[in-house]
Amino acid sequence: MKTKTPELVALLNSSTQFVMADLFTLTLTSGTVLRYTAADVDIAVGGNTYSAHGPLIKRGRVRVVRGLEVDTLDLRVMAAFDNAAHAIDGVPFVEAALKGALDGATVRLERAFLSSWALPPVGTVVLFSGRVSDVSGSRTEVRVTVKSDLELLNIKQPRNLYQASCLHTVYDTGCGVNKAARTVTGNVTANNGTGQWLQSDRTEMTNAMSGGWFDQGVITFTSGPNAGLKRTVKSYGAGQFMFALPLPNVPQVGDTFSVFPGCDKTQGTCSAKFNNLPRFRGYPYIPIAETAT
Repeated sequence: MKTKTPELVALLNSSTQFVMADLFTLTLTSGTVLRYTAADVDIAVGGNTYSAHGPLIKRGRVRVVRGLEVDTLDLRVMAAFDNAAHAIDGVPFVEAALKGALDGATVRLERAFLSSWALPPVGTVVLFSGRVSDVSGSRTEVRVTVKSDLELLNIKQPRNLYQASCLHTVYDTGCGVNKAARTVTGNVTANNGTGQWLQSDRTEMTNAMSGGWFDQGVITFTSGPNAGLKRTVKSYGAGQFMFALPLPNVPQVGDTFSVFPGCDKTQGTCSAKFNNLPRFRGYPYIPIAETAT
């Protein structure tokens, strides 16, 4: 059921002319929210402004059907490399999208109704909501496939699988490890000028037992040109952090950050790194199907 405001109902029931505009809200896993409109002017709704100066977005058709059916929305996003309004955290939109910035992002498509372009919308209707499932493109265009939220109902049963890796997500309720207690701070001591990695003053060991201590963890910058930005740690060793996605600005010597370690969900990591073996929810000793009798 689609919600509507009394003002929107009155507008649609009236004999006066009105205009419509598509509104796109992209919420990234990093927390960044991008709002664009296909109209020629900015649209303000609920205290948020949907920019008409962002990338050009062309969308496919959406359907409204009864029952439970996973629908898809196809988007074509055309953006300029030298336009600051066409960027994600300072990185050109196309470059950032092809490097994974849109992975796991949620997309909401709304239609705004206005009595005229000079007046604010009298209401909006949500046409589609879902998550990004595929991103591809070229130097000037990104093609994004979004699957509706009903896809979340497509889960395997039984929900819990017998597998070697842990079923918990590190730091969740089932895991029980305290994230705050594992979070540490550090300072940048060197960089390679690309934002792909940095050297820090962290001294965690890199031997066989604790090598890659911060692998799959998250680093958050607390000062400098990247203040507030987060990045997944691709690999760590001897104080050096490699990022899964390059930073938009090169970190400077003296910049501060906080970081917590990730988990590869193996029994060894759960025991050696987190001392949390009683909560380990994997089954590494179950034989594979070919050898089970």
